[in-house]
Amino acid sequence: TKDILTMKPPAGIMALTYTPFNQDFTLNEAAVRAEIDWVIAQGATGIWPGTYAGQWPEMDEEVRKRHLKVCIDHAGGRVFCAAGCHATNTLATIRLANYAEELGYDCAWISPTVPRRATEDEVFEHHRMIFENTGLPIALYDSSPVGTYMPPRLIKKISSLSDNIVAMKAIVSDICHIAGLYHLGLGEQFSIFGVEWNMLPHLELGAPGAMGGSDWIPIMTATYEAFKSGDMAKAWHLQQVIISQSPLLIPRTAAMAMGSRIDHSVVGYMKAKFYHMSGIDMGPPLPPYKPATQAEHEKARQAVAELNQAARPRGS
Repeated sequence: TKDILTMKPPAGIMALTYTPFNQDFTLNEAAVRAEIDWVIAQGATGIWPGTYAGQWPEMDEEVRKRHLKVCIDHAGGRVFCAAGCHATNTLATIRLANYAEELGYDCAWISPTVPRRATEDEVFEHHRMIFENTGLPIALYDSSPVGTYMPPRLIKKISSLSDNIVAMKAIVSDICHIAGLYHLGLGEQFSIFGVEWNMLPHLELGAPGAMGGSDWIPIMTATYEAFKSGDMAKAWHLQQVIISQSPLLIPRTAAMAMGSRIDHSVVGYMKAKFYHMSGIDMGPPLPPYKPATQAEHEKARQAVAELNQAARPRGS
């Protein structure tokens, strides 16, 4: 069991990695390794495989385990490693977290279950069972990817269950929610990481870094460096560029509404964007989701050009 008192706290810009597949939908292990090398070269201080964008809900548990193993083996101790152990039920999360401990991960990253939304009492019980049946340090998630909201008071209540919490991914962009996390002292208990669209508010309140999808790492690193150097004009300019492409979850939230029209799966576009950013072919999304269309590839190319131009050092 890792000792939370002796482990190095996570900090910096961390990559929420995607999951590359071959055309026959098997795991593309060479691309997994290439993605890890690329994000590290771009400044990532940690990898967080097993994301919703990486299609964990569509992956068999054995494929998820293989993906986790390839990731930590290839990381080779170079960066902080958090295993995405989210699941549709608590028992599966426990199995994955204990497997991640066997592999040597720094922590298990967990969220409320999906897709069925749980009550606050059920979310609390979910976490209690995980804490009582795992030994690996835990990273929380202040929401599930499909809308189970964890208000700061609930997160505070959950944090009272264990001294084994090392971090939290904080995706909610409501400023009262963000301020509430720090007002309740949660930032003193563990590292809170915003994501690309809300990273500067978190950094201003004391966060040790932020995390985002692999394609966001270059501009997030530039934003973080500008913040650390005190160049807030540049930092806020870069944050606005990020928000223009990832606007506070509003389109994603709207897409969850009953009756909304879904015209693409998002996953195909994100894979296309990362390909145009890195040159690494991520392959198709798992069925039934579709690869990016030609129009989406063009949109991705334009997005990458904008991000690269914004992140480029002045005078270069």
